[in-house]
Amino acid sequence: MRKLAVVCGLLTLLVLPALAPLMAQDQQQPSDQNQNPEETKPAKEKRVYTASKYELSGGYAYRTYYSPSLTTLHMNGWYASFDYNRFKWLGFVGEAVGTGYTQGLLNGQTKIYTFQAGPQLYPLGRHKLTPFGHFLYGIGYYRLSVSSYGGYAANTIDYVVSSWEAGGGVDLALKKEHWAVRLIQFDFVSANFYPNSMAYTNRGLLRFSTGVVYHFGKR
Repeated sequence: MRKLAVVCGLLTLLVLPALAPLMAQDQQQPSDQNQNPEETKPAKEKRVYTASKYELSGGYAYRTYYSPSLTTLHMNGWYASFDYNRFKWLGFVGEAVGTGYTQGLLNGQTKIYTFQAGPQLYPLGRHKLTPFGHFLYGIGYYRLSVSSYGGYAANTIDYVVSSWEAGGGVDLALKKEHWAVRLIQFDFVSANFYPNSMAYTNRGLLRFSTGVVYHFGKR
């Protein structure tokens, strides 16, 4: 009887260590099964929108202009701008805009270009949607070209005057880090191309723009 007890004791000592890892694994499985798979996924990093040192923008421009023929011209063209960001909330921008409209043989073709520069503010900082405002000052160039017609010689009128504009817009950041879309830009422009005319003056030009923005350079 003692021998049987000794044998049973030895078997117990040999078998229990071998079964211990299996028993521990069985005890852990239920807790692993109860875990939510979503809790094991790493947390998604939130994108931080920072100001680049430089910005290039360009695209389509639309401008209204009250012409000497006493009609409102709806002019189409382009715009291009370069922005140097001194701070996250403040940049200095230079902008060129060119628009034109053809009225026919009698009234000719009207072209207006503006070249201006000034501060551009980002009052709410940089986000996926980034609003901005600016005040720019520079020059406006006006050209009216009329072709020869019915015995009348061709004629061209050119004016260069001082001009300024005030306005702003909204940029939408894209998934690609360096790119954004200029959803809308609206500006009121003052450029009086006929200052000596009592019957006609034009200081108010309205301009709408949309385009793309490219950010580069680290601050």
